[in-house]
Amino acid sequence: MKPERNMREAVTGLKHDGSLTIRELEVLTLIAQGLSAKEAAIICSIAPRTVETHLDAIRVKLRARNRVHMVAIAINSQILSFVASEAA
Repeated sequence: MKPERNMREAVTGLKHDGSLTIRELEVLTLIAQGLSAKEAAIICSIAPRTVETHLDAIRVKLRARNRVHMVAIAINSQILSFVASEAA
């Protein structure tokens, strides 16, 4: 495994299998946290339409039907990790 991949995983908590780009993983993480495309765009400093383009690419790569299915596949395949938190 390349050192930058280990660093990336340590910083983002994501396992990168090479199929998704770093930006796609970033967008997927934000969407999985419940942010809208517009909110994710602000955080990433990109246009909302660019976020939608990344989401379309992710859906195709993961063969997902929609955003919920995309996040479920990502968690199930350990692209994203799910950590349950206690409600306040």
